[in-house]
Amino acid sequence: MESSNRPKRQRINDSEIENELLRDFDDSDLSSFREFDDSDADKDFHASSGSTEGSSSDTSNYREIQQIENPSQNPNVTNLAWFNLTGDYQKQFVFNKNPRLKIDIPENASVWYHFNLFCSDDIIELIVIETNRNVYQFLSKIRLSKVSRFSNWVPTNYNEIKKFIGLLLWMGLVQMPSIESYWSTKSRYINNIAGKTMPRNRFKLILRFWHFSDNLKAPVDDRIYKVRGLIERLVKNDQSVMEPGEYMAIDESMVPFRGRLKFRQYIPGKAHKNGVKLFKICEVNGYTHDVNVYAGKNQVNGKGLACRVVLELSNPFLNAGRTIVTDNFYTSLPLANEL
Repeated sequence: MESSNRPKRQRINDSEIENELLRDFDDSDLSSFREFDDSDADKDFHASSGSTEGSSSDTSNYREIQQIENPSQNPNVTNLAWFNLTGDYQKQFVFNKNPRLKIDIPENASVWYHFNLFCSDDIIELIVIETNRNVYQFLSKIRLSKVSRFSNWVPTNYNEIKKFIGLLLWMGLVQMPSIESYWSTKSRYINNIAGKTMPRNRFKLILRFWHFSDNLKAPVDDRIYKVRGLIERLVKNDQSVMEPGEYMAIDESMVPFRGRLKFRQYIPGKAHKNGVKLFKICEVNGYTHDVNVYAGKNQVNGKGLACRVVLELSNPFLNAGRTIVTDNFYTSLPLANEL
């Protein structure tokens, strides 16, 4: 092998590095560091702690640096101080609300009583009005044949919509392959619920037309207009029942859905990969106090999606000393400044 003519590298120790740095260090270099202060750090410094070989030279170099940064030695340097982070400098927020039920619930209250607290009469009336309106708007645009199933429509009412919602909830608990199966007389499907509650054809007609808003008043730029009125009433009922506690959390969840929808999301990491994404603010016990439906990028303002979501969901619960927990998706300096 041929020997290399390159000079050998020489190692230098820490003391030589510090001496080299201090050689070109003058007062003008300190001007850019005046917003920092390490006087307390000087007091807490112990050269003997963790002492190893060469500790004496480290101590002498530290004293040399200390003399340069000492305001008595150099009047041009401002005496600013480092201090230990204890939390004493943080503004203290005192929780000043009383977490409780806002209404009196009887001890023997039934499940139906609790359901009506959230799906209240005004929501049922909204569905009745808008469903009938939707049918009339649809029939006014088409010409029906004599055998059309739509020709059998009669206006729905309060009691019928309650039965319809009850069947929807029951179908979520009892899974069958199709809607027709719930009214089937075959032994594997027969039940005493669906047929006694509502005829099959009537259920399918209501399912075809049930609505929550007037289609003719829908704005072009509001993708969730058709359910906005329903969501606002549900949120109002949620907040009227419970006063939230000190700790709340904001996060997102997926509502499974595979139908046609412009703002349907696909998130591989979720248990339900396809669906509608909801941003929610909840208590420690999981009680939901507000919901924000993600309708796509056209709903994002200049502050960014995460900042907007936290500000909108937390707005009714601010100025009460609460602690709102989020994950790193929502955490940002602009949001901290806003709050």
